[in-house]
Amino acid sequence: MTVPEKQKIYKKVLANGLTVLVRPNHIIPKVSIQLWYNVGSKDEKSNEKGIAHLIEHMIFKGTKNLTESDINMITHKLSGYCNAFTSYDYTGYLFDFPSHHWQEAMPIMADCMQNCTFKEEFLASEMKAVIQELKMYKDNYTSSLVEEMISTIFVDHPYHYPIIGFKQDLWSLKREALINFYKKHYIPNNATLVVVGDVEPQDVFAQAEKSFGSIKPDQNYKKDKYYYNPDIISKTVTMYRDVQQPAVILSYVLPGAASKNDYLYDVLSWVLGLGKGSRLHQLLVDELQLATDVEAFSYDLFDYAPFFIYFQPKKAEEIETIIKLIEKEISYLIENGLTSEEILRASKQAEAQYLALLEDNQKQAYVIGQSFIATGDENFLFNYLDFPQEKINVSIKNLLKNYFKSSVMHKGVILPLAEQDKEYWQQLQEQSDALDAKILSNVKRVAPVEKGQHVHTIEILKPKNFVFPRGQKIELPNGLKVCFYQNTNIPKIELILSMPGKHYYDPDLMQGLNSFMCAVMLEGTKNYNAAELAQAIESRGMSMSVTPGRVSMSMLSRDFEIGLELLLEVLTRATFNEKSIEKVRSQIIVELKNYWDDPSAFVGQLSRDQVYKNHPYRKKTFGDIPTIESIQKKDLVEAYQKFITPRNSVLSIVGDLNGYDVKKVLEKKLGAWHGPEIKPIAFPPLEPINHYEINYKINRDQVVLAFVGQSVSRLDKDFDKLLLFDQIFSGGVLGSMSSRLFALREESGLFYTVGGSLLSNADEQPGMVFVKTIVSLDRLKEAETALKKAINEASTYLDEHELQEAKNALANSLVDNFATNRNIASTMLFLERYGLPDDFFDNRAQEYAEISAQEILAAAKKVLDINKMVTIRIGRV
Repeated sequence: MTVPEKQKIYKKVLANGLTVLVRPNHIIPKVSIQLWYNVGSKDEKSNEKGIAHLIEHMIFKGTKNLTESDINMITHKLSGYCNAFTSYDYTGYLFDFPSHHWQEAMPIMADCMQNCTFKEEFLASEMKAVIQELKMYKDNYTSSLVEEMISTIFVDHPYHYPIIGFKQDLWSLKREALINFYKKHYIPNNATLVVVGDVEPQDVFAQAEKSFGSIKPDQNYKKDKYYYNPDIISKTVTMYRDVQQPAVILSYVLPGAASKNDYLYDVLSWVLGLGKGSRLHQLLVDELQLATDVEAFSYDLFDYAPFFIYFQPKKAEEIETIIKLIEKEISYLIENGLTSEEILRASKQAEAQYLALLEDNQKQAYVIGQSFIATGDENFLFNYLDFPQEKINVSIKNLLKNYFKSSVMHKGVILPLAEQDKEYWQQLQEQSDALDAKILSNVKRVAPVEKGQHVHTIEILKPKNFVFPRGQKIELPNGLKVCFYQNTNIPKIELILSMPGKHYYDPDLMQGLNSFMCAVMLEGTKNYNAAELAQAIESRGMSMSVTPGRVSMSMLSRDFEIGLELLLEVLTRATFNEKSIEKVRSQIIVELKNYWDDPSAFVGQLSRDQVYKNHPYRKKTFGDIPTIESIQKKDLVEAYQKFITPRNSVLSIVGDLNGYDVKKVLEKKLGAWHGPEIKPIAFPPLEPINHYEINYKINRDQVVLAFVGQSVSRLDKDFDKLLLFDQIFSGGVLGSMSSRLFALREESGLFYTVGGSLLSNADEQPGMVFVKTIVSLDRLKEAETALKKAINEASTYLDEHELQEAKNALANSLVDNFATNRNIASTMLFLERYGLPDDFFDNRAQEYAEISAQEILAAAKKVLDINKMVTIRIGRV
C-alpha cells in the first residue's frame, strides 16, 4: 500500500465496516491497541441514563468464551495494561502490551464486541462499585461544578445528563436493558480500531481481519442527531461546600470537535489563561493580584464545545470585579486582535505539545481515535499544526466576536459553606448514605469470582531484544556533573537538574521555605521582570518548573543555547522583589487551603507524619499557613544562596543534540554558575510503629481510608523482593487490575478504587507501606475489616504463577524508562544518584528471575503487619 509521505496513518476499512488505523512508532517495543465505539452517554434514551458507562464496566466481566477474571488475568500474564473510558460522545477500550504480545488484544476485543454476557450476579457487585465511583466524583468539587454547568447549559441536549447517570437511574437498570443497548451500538460499522506502536501496518490489518472480519455489521444502523437551541441567556450555578477557598468558572459555548477548530481553541487558551505569559495571568495574578490562579481550556465535545475560564479569587467579594475585567479583556481582543508576540507564543506552545504527544503511544492512539470519530479525518492529528498562521488573528477575533458575548456567558461558583448550613449539609449526606444502604442491601452477589480459564491457553512469548540507551558523562569545572544522551526521535530536548537541597533541608520553624524560594525564582531576574521572563520562556515553546532540589526544562532543539542562558538567569540572578514575594505568598496560602480541602491529597502528609515522626522526611513540602506568613525576604535570599548550587548537583540532558558540542556549550553557558557545598543531613533511624488509629474530621461524601507503615530504602537488600510482591499485591508498575487488592474490589464492590505501594517514598531513606481506598461511610467498617485481613494474610502465600507473571511484568516494564526523552533523563539521574552501573538495566530481568518465593514472603512479612501500621480515616468520622 502506497502512502503519501505526509500521511502518518495507515487505514483500512474491513468489509463489515470496521475502520482500522495504524501508526507505527518503533521507539520502544510497546503497542497501544484501542477500540473506539461511536456511542456515548448522549445516545442513551430516557430510561437508559448511565447505561453506556455501566456497560463499559461490565465488558470486562465475562463473555461466552471468557470468564469474569480472564481479561484481567490475560493482561497481567502478558505484562500488559487494560482500561476503558466513557464520554458523552464515545466509549473506548484499550490494551497496552509489549510488542511481542500485541496480537492477543484483538481476539479479546472482538469477543467483547459480540459475546458479553452481563450476568446479573456480576452486575450486582459492579453496580456497587459504580455507585462508589459516583460518590467519589461528587467529592471533586471543581469537576462537579463543570458537570453541573454542562447540565445547566445544555438543557435541551443529551449533554444535559451526567455520563455516569444518577443513582436512581443506576438502581433501575436491568440486564435486558444493557444487552439491548450493547447489541444496538457495539457493531463493527460503529467502531474504529486504533493501533500505535512497534507494529507493521500489514500485520495489524491481517490480525484485524482474522479477529473481527466474521462479525456481522448492522447495515440499518443510524446515529440520532441531537439539537441544542442557542439563546441569549446567561446561567449561573453556585455550589456551597465545606471548603476554605472559593473558585469560579466562566463558560462559553463554541462549535464542537467536529468543526476541526482544536488548534484555534488551543491558541485561544494560551492567549487568555494558560501559562504565566497569558493575558489574564499577567492582569489578574501579576499586575492587580486579585487572583492567585487562572486557566483557560476547552472540552472537546463533538456537538458543542464548552470553553472555560477558571480562576481562584483572593477574596470572594472580588469575584464580580474579576469577571468584569475578564470581559473587558475579551472586548479588547475583539476590537484590537492578538499581538504578533501572542500568536508566536501560542503557536510555539502548541508545537511543543504536539511533539511531546509523538513520544506516547497511548496518548497518541487516544487523540487519533477521538479526532477520527469526531471528524472522519484519520490524519487530523498530523495536520494539527497546518493552520495558516496569517489567519490566526482574524479567526480568533471572529471566534470571540461570535461566541464570547457577555449575554451568553455562563458562570459557576464554589463558595465556602456558611456555618448555619453545615448541619443541613450533613443531614443531606446522611440521608443519601441511608438511601444507598437501603437500596444496595437488596443488590447482593452470592457467587464467588469466576476463575480464569482461557488465560491458561495463552502462551508467553520471548521479548524482543532492546538495547538500553547509555548516556555520556562529563563534569564541569564548577563541580556540576552532566549526563547527556543524543536522541533524534523528535526535535526537542529535555533537561533535568537535580540538586541536593530538597524540602527536608527546611528549618523546622520555616517549613515550606524551599518551595517558596523556588516559586519566587521564576518571578523575575536582573535581566528580566516576571512578564519578560515568562515571555522569553513561553514564546519559544519552552517550559520551566522549579521545585526544591529540581529544575526541569523542555525546549525545541534549536533553542538549546538560549534555554541554557535562561536557566543560568534563574539559577544565579533571581531578584526576590517584595511585590513578587507577596504575590507568591498569597498563591501558596491558597494552594495550602486547596491541599487541606482534598483528603486524597493530604492523606499522604498525614501518613508521613506517622512514619517519619522525628525524621526530616516528615516536613511539609509547602509548609503551613503560619510558617509561610512568617518567612521574610532575607530568608528566601539566604536559601537561594545556600541551596542553588552546582556542587554535588547533576544535570541530565536528552534529545536532539545534533550540531552541538555539549561540553563546550555547557561550559560557555553554565560555567559562571558557582555555589557552596551543602552539608549532608545526618538522618536519624525511624522510630518503630505500634498500631494506632487517626480520625481526621472533614465533611465529605466519602471516607479516605489508609493504612501506613514502614518499609525499606532503595538500596536495601529486600527492595527488589518487595518490588516483586508489590506487583502482586497492589498492581505495581503496571497498575494491574489483576492485583490482590483489585480482586477484593471485584469480589465485594466495596470501593471503586483501591491501591497503594509497599515502597512509597523509598530512596536513600526507608519508604512507606501505603494502602489507600475511598469508601462510603456506610461501608467503612466492612472495607476496613476486609483490607486489614488482606494485609495480614498477604505474606502467607505466593503462587508460582503469580510470581512468574510479576517477574515478567517488571522485566517487560524496563523499556518504559526509555520511552520518552524525559524518561531517559530521569533514568540517567536515577543511575547517578544511587551510583549504579551503566549496564544496570541489562541485568535487571535476570536479577528478578533469581529471587525465590521464600525470599519474597520473608521480606513481605516484615512490612505487611497491621500491628505495625497506622489506620487513617478522613471524612465524617
